[in-house]
Formats: sequence, C-alpha cells, structure tokens
Amino acid sequence: MKNNIKKELERIEIPEELQARSRLGILQAKSEKPKRKLKKVALSLVASTVILFSAGVGAAHIPSFNNLVSNVNPELALMLQPIEKSSESNGIRAEVVGGISDNEMAVIYITLQDLTGSRIHETLDIYDYSLTGAQMLSSQIIDFDEVTNTATLRIHAIGGKGLSDSKVNFRIDSFLSHKETFEPSVNGDISELKSIVPETLSLDMNNILGGGGKLYHQLSKEGNVHVLKPNQNIISLPGIDFMHISNVGIIDNRLHIQANWTENGMDDHGYFYFIDKNGNEVHPSNIYFGTDDSGATNYGREFTEYIFSIDNIDLENDKLMGYFVSSEKFLTGNWNATFRIPATGEEKTTDFNQEFETWTSDTVSISPLGITIYGIGEFNHSSNVEVNATMTDGSSLAFDSIRSFSDNDRITVKFLPDRILDISKIQSVNINGIDIFNE
Repeated sequence: MKNNIKKELERIEIPEELQARSRLGILQAKSEKPKRKLKKVALSLVASTVILFSAGVGAAHIPSFNNLVSNVNPELALMLQPIEKSSESNGIRAEVVGGISDNEMAVIYITLQDLTGSRIHETLDIYDYSLTGAQMLSSQIIDFDEVTNTATLRIHAIGGKGLSDSKVNFRIDSFLSHKETFEPSVNGDISELKSIVPETLSLDMNNILGGGGKLYHQLSKEGNVHVLKPNQNIISLPGIDFMHISNVGIIDNRLHIQANWTENGMDDHGYFYFIDKNGNEVHPSNIYFGTDDSGATNYGREFTEYIFSIDNIDLENDKLMGYFVSSEKFLTGNWNATFRIPATGEEKTTDFNQEFETWTSDTVSISPLGITIYGIGEFNHSSNVEVNATMTDGSSLAFDSIRSFSDNDRITVKFLPDRILDISKIQSVNINGIDIFNE
C-alpha cells in the first residue's frame, strides 16, 4: 500500500443473456464480461453545518499523515500538510489525513476503513459529500488495502476566492461500493436509420436536469429541441437490468440514442460511443430529462438522450459500444470534520488577454496545484485550449484535466497536472502557442 500511496502523492491530479428486440430489426447487443473501473464524480455543493470530528476508535488504525509522507520525496512532503481529523459512523472510520490549497482549489487525502466487515471495496465512490466554500468536488480512489479494509481517496475541491488557508467542514453522508461495469457492443447496420423518420417530442432546454458534451452548448442556445419519443424501439442489453435502449433515430442530421433508466439503483450511469477502424473513439453529447403522465417531457433523469453529429461518425463502418456502471452497495452515515486547509504559499500571476470562443481571459496564475485562467464569459468545454509546461530539465508536462466554474460574469478555468508542481522547476508555460512565465 505504501508504494501505491507514494506514486499517487507524487502524481496528484462517469442474469441470463437477453435477446435484443428491435422494431427496426437492425440492432443486437453482444455481452462482454463485466469489468470493474473507477469513475470521477463532480457535484455542486451547498455549504453544510460545521460539526467537529469525534476522535479515536478501538480497531486497527488506518494510515495517518506520517504513513503518507514517509515514502514521498522531501520536496513534496514539505508542501503536503497534515490534517489528521477522524470520525466513526456505522462501524466505518473516516480520516482526513492531509491536504494543500491555493486561492480557489484544495486537494485533500482521506481514508475510509470498515472496522466490522468488508463493505469497503476497491470500486468505492463517494456519493453525497460536501466541503464548505467549494462549488465543485471530485473524488478518486487511489489505493485499497484488502487486509485492513481501507480505501485511500484524493479529493479535488474547487471554490472561489478565499479557499486557501480557510477553515472548512468536510462531510460525507453516503458512498457507493462493489461496482460492476458492463461494456456491451451493439452490432447492426445503423445506416438504415437514414430512411426512417422517427417520432419526436419537444424538450425545453431551460427545464432539464443537465447534460454535457460538445453539442450541449449549441442545444442550450436552441432553447427547444426535439428528442425521440420514448420506448418506441426497445432494445435490451445483455446482463443489464437497470437500463435499456428506449429508441434510436436521426433528427436534424444527428444520431440520437435514447436510454431509459429503471432508477432502482443509486447512481446507475453510462454512455454509448463509437470506435472507428483505427481505434479512435467518438463520444456523444447528452441530455437528461423525464416525462409526465401525459407523455410530455419534463425535468428529471428517467431518460438520457445521447446525441452524435452524423458528420463525426461513419454509420456503415464504425462500431457502436456502451459503457455502463451499477453499484451493489449504497451505504449511509455521518462522517465529517472541521479543519483549516493548509495553503501552498506559492503562486505567480500575470496578465493574459486572449479571446476564446465564448469567453475572454485577462489573467493567468500558476500554483503547485495547476494553472488557472481567469476571464469573462461562459466556458465551453469544446473550446480548444491547450496548456503545457516546459520544465528546467527539458521535459514537457501536459495539463489534460479541466475544471471550470463561474461567479456572476467572472469565469475561472483550472488546468490540472498529474502531480503537484514545483514552481521553481517550471521554465515556461505555453497556452495555445503563447509562452508565459518564461524564466
């Protein structure tokens, strides 16, 4: 476990086979052995009531800060600071072990240990959790110890001004465990859909749970869009009883694949995607919605409409795949801690006036946690913003993970590296071909 934790600290960063039935007679699902994978989660948060941690338990102690830093390089150990606040609920002990923060982001490490059984699993995923002052959280399990039934997780928290060195309350109310992942392939000649006009419903984009992907911004601007009429072309996928394909069709030169979720489980989720002959993947945009008793669309998540631009896929030759996840266990409790998030103590800022597709930047900063661009407008994840750093040893570091949030008309876009940064070892930063922070 120590070696795994060391690596992660040095690299900080969605039954019987059922025969498919189709009115069109063109799609049939093929099962694959379920695989376990990890999923990132991001939630909007509301500040929670501050409750102090309880201390001490009578079982084997989960790794503390000393265990974490004992195997990392001295440079990183100096930046990561101890917190060591613990709590026990329903026989499960949680500890906030250590953390670090800059002006609008914090990274904390927590452990969860089952003191009475084996409810903690390598696929554990926190479901309902919050951190005061943060607008968005994501969690990732980085280590699991089967001997002590202990999971170590890294939490990214993004907020607004003043998060650094602030006193906060971190709370967990529930988590998921024992996940199964299904990856079916969907075979058939989808190109035949071009000759069929599907039945549709109108959907008010101002009254939906949400969505995402490259087309989502355009769909939102349209105001009202057409989605497939539910359950007109039901296709069951083998081994998956928590969802089925509800309909398939082409609307306005876009392929729509509609999923209907049973909602019997907590956080069942997934998506469809295409793979071309070279192994390249094309992922969809998506919209969540529900229906009322009359069959009209309304706010909800009963259905997910996965939408592909026909121009981006080859309906005759590309392979349609699915990725779906369901969790066996859903556990609740009351785990919470109040503590001060240690600050990084390092940050550089400079002017950066650039026009992007839907927003304009004015400032950029760099801290050990990443590169942050500040500006005005609305961030579109389809915007082509490439960020990388050149290190003093000549190596290059890419920033592939992006987090963004808005406060009135101000926008903050955070580009995260795969490790904590030593700013003194960064020679320059390049954003879309423009060099800044040249040393």
